Amino acid sequence: MNDQYVPKASNRGIIGSRHLIAVQTFDVARLTTHPVPVVPGTFIAVSGEGPRGDSNGSGKTSFLAVVSILLGDPQWRFDTKGGKAATGVLFRPDSAGVSVHQASPARSGYIVGVFADEVDALETAVTVWVHLTTSEPWLEVRWASGVHLADDEDLEQRDLQADSIWHAVRHSGTLSARRMAEQLYGDAPRCLTYLDTPLRPPVPSLLSQQMTEMEPKDIGESLIALSGSKAHLDAERTLRGDVLMQRRTRDDSLSRAAEREREEAVTLQAIEDRDAARAALTEADSQWDLYVLAQYRKALSDDAAADEDVKDLGDKHADAAKLVTETEAVLAELKNTTDYATTERRARDAWTGAQQKTSGLRIQRAEVNKAHRDLVDERNKLLKDAAEWDGRPSTETAIDHARSLHDRNKAELKLESAHTAVAEAEKVLDRAENGRGGVAGLVLDTLESNGIEAASLFDVVEVDESERHAWEPRLLPYQDAVVVDHRLASPTLDAALAERPGAMVITTDELEGSFPDGVRCRLPITRFLQTLEARLEHRVAPDRVHDGSLSLTISGSFPNPIAGREALLGRLRRDVDDAVELEDQAGTELQLAEAALRLASAKHNCAVAAERLKAVNEEEDRLSNQIGEFDRAIGKASEDEAELQEAWEQAKGALDGHDQQVTLLKVRLENFQRDEREKRRKLRAREQERVDLDVEMWKALARGALHRYEGDLDDLPVRDLGTIRVAATDRLADAMRLFGIDDRDETLPTEMRDCIRLRKALAAGSGDRAPATDLPAVAEPLCRRLEAMAGQDRVMRTKIENQRAEHARVHQGLERELADGEQNLKVMQDMIEQHLEGILGRVSDQFDQLDRQRGGSGADLHVAASLPQGASEWVWEVTPRWRRSRGSGMVSYKEVANGAQVKVHAVQLVLAAVLADTETHGRVLVLDELGNSLGEVNRKDVLGALKRVAEDTQVTILGTCQDSVLVDAADVCGELMWFAHTSEAEAYNRPTRVWGFNANSEQVTLTADHLTAGRRGKGA
Repeated sequence: MNDQYVPKASNRGIIGSRHLIAVQTFDVARLTTHPVPVVPGTFIAVSGEGPRGDSNGSGKTSFLAVVSILLGDPQWRFDTKGGKAATGVLFRPDSAGVSVHQASPARSGYIVGVFADEVDALETAVTVWVHLTTSEPWLEVRWASGVHLADDEDLEQRDLQADSIWHAVRHSGTLSARRMAEQLYGDAPRCLTYLDTPLRPPVPSLLSQQMTEMEPKDIGESLIALSGSKAHLDAERTLRGDVLMQRRTRDDSLSRAAEREREEAVTLQAIEDRDAARAALTEADSQWDLYVLAQYRKALSDDAAADEDVKDLGDKHADAAKLVTETEAVLAELKNTTDYATTERRARDAWTGAQQKTSGLRIQRAEVNKAHRDLVDERNKLLKDAAEWDGRPSTETAIDHARSLHDRNKAELKLESAHTAVAEAEKVLDRAENGRGGVAGLVLDTLESNGIEAASLFDVVEVDESERHAWEPRLLPYQDAVVVDHRLASPTLDAALAERPGAMVITTDELEGSFPDGVRCRLPITRFLQTLEARLEHRVAPDRVHDGSLSLTISGSFPNPIAGREALLGRLRRDVDDAVELEDQAGTELQLAEAALRLASAKHNCAVAAERLKAVNEEEDRLSNQIGEFDRAIGKASEDEAELQEAWEQAKGALDGHDQQVTLLKVRLENFQRDEREKRRKLRAREQERVDLDVEMWKALARGALHRYEGDLDDLPVRDLGTIRVAATDRLADAMRLFGIDDRDETLPTEMRDCIRLRKALAAGSGDRAPATDLPAVAEPLCRRLEAMAGQDRVMRTKIENQRAEHARVHQGLERELADGEQNLKVMQDMIEQHLEGILGRVSDQFDQLDRQRGGSGADLHVAASLPQGASEWVWEVTPRWRRSRGSGMVSYKEVANGAQVKVHAVQLVLAAVLADTETHGRVLVLDELGNSLGEVNRKDVLGALKRVAEDTQVTILGTCQDSVLVDAADVCGELMWFAHTSEAEAYNRPTRVWGFNANSEQVTLTADHLTAGRRGKGA
């Protein structure tokens, strides 16, 4: 099958086949803003000189990272993290080895690339600008036709020019990090990179020295992407998705058809159920007619027998009622005699009153006796408490106690004040130890909250002992001053100082100067100190300084040093020691005061106990006399109670005899009444049984059936009436069930719920009682609905049969479309499989040829493809293999025996993929730490292969070279880039130097003026 039927990966994006010919950066790592030319289609050696004389720290890896970002290297994860990792290349003072006082970190920066074709470079030139920021969006891209590089001679103006150009090229739109690579460079990766940098997550790749960490499927995926064939797999994935969608549509159609058939089956079953319900309803009416006719015949017969029974029971009940009336009259006469009960009640009330009086006296005596015992207990306790009484009254001891309590409280307050003083002194010392002492510390807090670094003047200035007499009075007025770097003077500083009225700020000198004799400071404030020395004249006897212009004199002769960090800390530590000593004294005073308070409390308690003891003795005598009086009263009350009890017992005996006569008569009356009630009950029951026959109700229910029945009632068949009634209600229940009426359905209409309720009442009713509602009336709502739906049921049956025929026709069409799609997918998969096998075969051939050219024993690629099933990915497992010696078999890359061979073959595999591709113009390979850990022979072989592949395929290859590799690389490279960062004191590199030759004069002329701008006259 011919490759021409395979979709072509022709999308090369906006840049197309143009070559990268120049790179410019702004605020990126230590790189300068000078453009760097790139000779396309050749091997470029990248090296330089760092602060220690070798190439380490020269910025060469930073430049390669810049190129990989510009060309959309997928390892930067632009598609998932929005380019955040790429912002790590922005300039940072700590990474550059300088302090924030020398240079500020970059919040944003630019990477600029110029691209042009080999022919008509001027007409085809395109400039790409990549904007990096430390906040979202992390990365944005713009592009414009022509050359748009910043070329102002003044480097500071060139930074401003970069912002202007970024805004000027916005007419073509702004690309996000996610869309950058696809829009600019198309389907195939424009750049394949290995960088030895922590700025992005390490991912094993074909260019890294960890190829053994890659799985065969990852190697296959990388080779397919390098060959530009990823679009083929994307097209197959799309077509496979379409087929899956067609299959899903077909399956959904089948599912819907099955669902429709189930729904239609339900509908048809409902129609059949309604037909069955109509038949059941007709049978229920027939059974009900038979039932009511039989019940009416039975009711007539039972009513005649009940009439005779009612007459006989009425006579018996009249006799029993007469006997009850006579007995009630005799009992009423006996109950009217009430003298016995009155006498007994009065005697019982008198006896009860005497009992209550006696009981009350006993309770009062018990209460007094308890109070007496409590006084005895209290007296015994007071005797013990008053034993230590010193004879003073309690009023005098209370005064002593109050005085001791006052002294104790005063000592507590003094100790609390001492604690506070110690804490405050320690807090002042802690702030001073952290450079935050005094008013100057508060000013430092305010400045730091606004992002401004500063230091206390007295924390950074030191005065020699010999110069204290002259300099301490000069510095004293400025003990609260702070020192701020002159580069931080800005509106932000002014705004911060506005928050702290009275703050004194000294800015450092722009140029270094010499300090006065005897004075030292770690910050450059020589101008301030020299001015103080000039204005404030030192005078002796006593030591002082005098400002003639202000007529101001400041005395000196301080006992201890006041300037310098150690002097300040020494004074504050002494303050802490003094506060601790006062705290200990206050603690001792509090212990003495508490002891005095305890003694005064004990003496006062003894005085109070002695005074209370006298009152207790007097109260005890009074209660003893009162107990004797209660004993005499209780004896008299007990005698009266006994006499009244005897009188009550005599009255109670007379009353009991009269009550026995009444009781016997009541028993006789109850028997007569019981007999009367039983006879009355039987009469009423028989009368109710006659009423319950419901003769008139059965006659009304049977009226319609009598019209429909043509025979005599005596000729009705003899059957169990309950069975007939159950049969009728069961057939009605069957009709309701078939119609779909469910009593658990809360949405049923009211009339249907009434139908259910009334049918249940019919089914549960007594067989001998006439029902309140006739069965035809109960079934009337159901009958009405069944008749209304009869015509609709016939139409629906015909409609379902027609719809089933139409759905069968639609499904046949979906089956044909799915079969065509699956056939097309199979053809495309076969084409792509042959195409990729051809490409990987060519890569294998080139891999073998490169290995043999360097003197190897041959190499190949073992390819195994796994066709995708469903929505899974198409996996191509590619295993690089090579011979370690002539005559030996192929060895997989996983079997590591010689680390250098793995590294050489990893590079050869990438070069083989490039040689096998037909569209390599404009691609770039970036190799960091090229040649590391390779012997001299292997290194020369790899470098030679890089040169040949770059020239043959017009791929630009950039490789960093350490000092040991540079000599060999210089012999084969088409361009040498030299990055210089020779001093750690410098924040940025020197302008990059380049040696190379580009045979395409149009590409050279295109950026020549921009390359030399800012370098003229500077020996660059």
